[in-house]
Amino acid sequence: MLAPQKVTLNELPRLNHGDRPEAEFKQTPQDFQVIEQLDVPDDGEGEHQWLWVRKEGANTNFCAEKIARFAGVSAKNVSYSGLKDRQAVTWQWFSVQLPGKETLNWQELNDEEMSVERVIRRTKKLKSGFHDGNRFVIRLSGVSSAQRLEALWKSVTEKGVINYFGEQRFGRNGDNVAQAERWLMASRPARISRNKRSLYLSSLRSYLFNQIVAERLRQFGPEGTLAGDCVMLKGSQSVFTVEQWDDELRQRFATNDIYLTAPLVGTTNKPLVKDEAEAFESSFLEPYKNWLEALRKLRVDAARRSILLRVKEPELSWHGKDAELRFTLPSGAYATTVLNEIVDLSGESR
Repeated sequence: MLAPQKVTLNELPRLNHGDRPEAEFKQTPQDFQVIEQLDVPDDGEGEHQWLWVRKEGANTNFCAEKIARFAGVSAKNVSYSGLKDRQAVTWQWFSVQLPGKETLNWQELNDEEMSVERVIRRTKKLKSGFHDGNRFVIRLSGVSSAQRLEALWKSVTEKGVINYFGEQRFGRNGDNVAQAERWLMASRPARISRNKRSLYLSSLRSYLFNQIVAERLRQFGPEGTLAGDCVMLKGSQSVFTVEQWDDELRQRFATNDIYLTAPLVGTTNKPLVKDEAEAFESSFLEPYKNWLEALRKLRVDAARRSILLRVKEPELSWHGKDAELRFTLPSGAYATTVLNEIVDLSGESR
């Protein structure tokens, strides 16, 4: 079975129903700013030179390759915690392993696309997913209804949003998903780079997560619970199985102490859902059994992801008919899922 050619958030269920105001987004890179949230001490020594980089109109891999060329090392010696958008102004950490070398004059690397604003030395390299989250500053231009946007923003700050993966995860028109399926289902899959393999696998797993969450919302709503649900503790990645929902657990769910989860499919030693929840997920995933078998053969570890996403430190200000949003999301969450709840961007090219 071929995956849909287009993967759009606009077609998935939202927490808030009804009309959303229209607005323009990403008219300039400054309209979408992302500041990586990661406080690290300067060890003053060590073979890893950490760089706090501002970039504009360039993606993270491009900057990593540029850093590697400047340092005269392989791109494998350059690390970063997470990918940041190209059409944006972003700040993030990179680290480059340079054993036995003095701190380079990184200012020579600065240009219009990227600039190194701070350099520290550390004994350890930067690992993927190491940052706590991202702070977003987003401008929406020409909002058609300030009153409606403020009402939806209030709901988002109080109730959160659905934790979908953003469309950028799937490539232009969902091409990553279609290409990943062709590669995965080939009788003799071609040898591909590690980065492309990671891209393909994450695209497929993210697509399935979005679809199974959407179906669960259609059938049971955001507050619907099932016997055997797997839930995640607030502020952590720790999960446990709810054999039966009792009053105490329902209270913890209602006060956001625990969150419902959905699968990031792969190989697991034991299922984390049982009974009704397992039956629902198994039934939904049945048409994708060839995908699941291929992922198991590749030994992709299964995981769980919270269905609900909470927005931290939310702010809204107005500049005429333009709205400026400021908020913080945990690592792995997407600002576009927040925007999708409060404004109709279906006419935008993204």
